[in-house]
Order: sequence, then C-alpha cells, then structure tokens
Amino acid sequence: MPRLRVLSIALALGLGGCDSQIVLGDSEAELPLAGGPSRGGAANAGSAGDVTSAGAGASGATPTNGGSSAGAQAGMAGMDAPIAPPGDELWSTDFEVGDFSDWQEGGDFYGGEYDWGNVNGYVDLGVGRDGSNGVVADIHSVARGETSGGVRMYRRAEDGPAYYSAWFRLEEAHTVADWWSIFLFHAVDSTMNLDDDTSMWDVRVVDTPGGEMALQFFDHDVMQGTLAGPAGVVKSRRWFEIKAYLDYRPPDDTRVVVWLDDTLLFDMKHLHREKLANVLWSIGNGGSQLDPEESTLYVDDAAIHQVAKP
Repeated sequence: MPRLRVLSIALALGLGGCDSQIVLGDSEAELPLAGGPSRGGAANAGSAGDVTSAGAGASGATPTNGGSSAGAQAGMAGMDAPIAPPGDELWSTDFEVGDFSDWQEGGDFYGGEYDWGNVNGYVDLGVGRDGSNGVVADIHSVARGETSGGVRMYRRAEDGPAYYSAWFRLEEAHTVADWWSIFLFHAVDSTMNLDDDTSMWDVRVVDTPGGEMALQFFDHDVMQGTLAGPAGVVKSRRWFEIKAYLDYRPPDDTRVVVWLDDTLLFDMKHLHREKLANVLWSIGNGGSQLDPEESTLYVDDAAIHQVAKP
C-alpha cells in the first residue's frame, strides 16, 4: 500500500518560442536534435511511427500512424490566449524540516508521499540546491515481480487556475524502453486510493539519439506524446526547474502550460478529460525499463501559486 507525504514550488512566467513534435503512442519518435529515434513513454502504447510537427499554431495538426485527431487538435495552439502571471504563494516546501511533513499538511486528502516497487525515498542533508536539504528518490525500474517503481510526493490541485513548480536533478542519463515520468497530474476516487489512480497528463523524460535527455508532454486520454525541441534538453547532475500552469476545465477546455527554466516548452489547449473530483499534482521519480535499471532523482523547492489577481 502507498505511504503518504508532501512538497513546494516558486514560479516565474517566461514565454519563449516552441519547437515541438507530436508523437503517437510514445514509443519511437524523432526529435529535432540529431536525427534517429527517441524512446520512452507508456507501457502498451502503440508505435509512434511518423512524427507530426507541432509548433505554434499546430491545433490543426493531423496525427499519423493511428491515434486520435482530437489529440492533435488539443495540442500546441499558439499563444493567442494570455494567462495571468503567478500571484500569491499557496503552499511550498524547501525540505528544511528534514522530512515530508510539509507535503502531509492537512492530511491525506490534501497531500502526502507514496511509493511502489523496489524503491527508497527520503529527505537528506546536503543533496538539495546550494547544499540544502532535498529529496532522494531511488528506484529500480526493472525489479523482479514489479513492472515499474516510483517514489512521489503529491498535493491536491487547486480548484481554479494555478501554477505548480519544483526543482529536479538527475543523477545520470538513461535510455527509456518504456516510460519515465517526474511531474504529473492524475486523479483518485473518493477512497483516495493511490494504487488505483487515473493518469491525466505527465511531463516525462525521454532519451535522444545523441544520448541526451529531453522533456515530453504526455496526454493519457489519447496516449499521445508531444516532444520539445532543443529547448527541452535536460542534463544529468544539473538542477532544472519545471513549472506548469493548470486550468482544469473538463470535459474539453483544459489548458496546461509547461516551462523549463522559464523557457516555454508546451502550451496544450482544449485538452479532453471527464470531470474528476480529486485531481492531484505529483512529482518524483517513477519509471519502467530504464537503462541503467537503477535511477536516482533529487528534488527541492516545490511550490503552488495562485494566479495574480487583476
């Protein structure tokens, strides 16, 4: 059974150009980096096949080799709909308390920590940014009897539009035969059973043809990934910040915007999802079939901000 705990983030709104590609299924996909395939994504997802370009104004993109045209239409759609910048902080943690108690604030209904598989997650001295406290999330992605492993912290998503952010550092590069997710939105039923959640939208890590790692937006409703271009590359042993704006408007008007170190990567509009009562924001290390099999992720300085008031 999962164990429950909590995190925090600080946000800045940085808008830059997007050079992204849509991938069907999330398996083989070509990044605009060096040519050749990039692997990663969800178990049992179909082959990516050809890749459809999805830069600004890609709302009319048509996916290739299967998949749903609705998924492409819900993708990158330009920056014609401005959003308010981050406002007051609603919740945050820097882990200086030495444990996950900030995540657990308010009880399991509002936040906590959970894990599965052959993993180990804890707060440690000196592993955070600038030598501060931080989270160590060790997973074994190909453990005997387990199809995946994960260590994650979660907070309940806000009722209205809000910003969610955290800092991450990957210990080493991996190739990804199945999937590797570090930042996500998902939902649970009234029992708050995290063993039986509904996946919604992830920010994932995929490997590039040149041996680098890059971020991907993955929509579980259509099992389709959108890859960032060179701006989405992340380096091992180097801190980076992921920030996301979520405006959850089911069934067909949700918007998720994602930045890497204040550079805009994804602006996903008109995302489809049925109305779910308990939407959660989670961060941490979770994956299946990575190489090397053992993975370490460090996490620090997480926060939730409301949008600025007019």
